Amino acid sequence: MNRLIYILIALSLSSALSFSETSKETVNFPGLELTGTFSVLNPSRLILSSREYKVSYSKSFLGISAFQLGVGLPLRSGLSQIEFYPFAKAGYARNQGTYSLTSQNGETSQADVTLHWVPLTAGLRTEYNIPGFDLIRPFLVLAGGAEWLNQRGETPGLSENFWIPFYNVGLGLSFSDSPYYRDSGFGGFSFSMNFQDGLRRDQETSSFSYDLTVHFFL
Repeated sequence: MNRLIYILIALSLSSALSFSETSKETVNFPGLELTGTFSVLNPSRLILSSREYKVSYSKSFLGISAFQLGVGLPLRSGLSQIEFYPFAKAGYARNQGTYSLTSQNGETSQADVTLHWVPLTAGLRTEYNIPGFDLIRPFLVLAGGAEWLNQRGETPGLSENFWIPFYNVGLGLSFSDSPYYRDSGFGGFSFSMNFQDGLRRDQETSSFSYDLTVHFFL
C-alpha cells in the first residue's frame, strides 16, 4: 500500500511539473465564461419616491440575498500578467416588510411593502496574474447599467415601477488552479466587494454588497 502511495505521489508531481512547463502560448484559451453569483446586499441609502409616497428602506433593508447570472468573454492583453473580461449579467432579489411611508403632504404611516429588484449590468473585469503564483488573482471591476425596482403594496398610490441607472466599482480575488488551464470547464470561484450608486437625483439608491461567484468556461 505504501509503495502504491509513493507511485501516485510521483505521478502527481511529474504531471504538475510538465503542466507548469507547458508554454502558455499553446494553451487553448476559453471562448466564453459563465458565472453564477450569490450576493448579500447592504443598502447604505435606499429611498424611493412614487407619485404619492416616499418610502425609506435604508434602516431595514440589510443583508438581503440576491442571485445573478452572467456571461463574459475572456480576452488577453498585450501584457501576459493581465486579462480582461467584458461581461454582462442580470440578477434578482426580493424583500417584503413593514416600512415607513411619507406622503406628499408630510404625513407618515406604516404599511406592508414588497420590493422586487432586477439589476442589468455590463462592464469589465481586469485580472492580474501574479508571476509564479496562479492560485490567487486580484481583480478590479468597473461597470454600469440599470436596475428595475418594482414596489408593491395595498396602500393606494404606493405601487410603482422604477428604472434607475447606476455605476458599480468592485475589488476582489479569484481562486483557481491556473488562469491558463481551463479545459475542465470549471474556472474556480471569486470573492468581491462592490459599491453601487444610482444616477437619478429623484431616487436615492446606494448600496454595498459582498459577492461570491462561481466561474465556468465553454
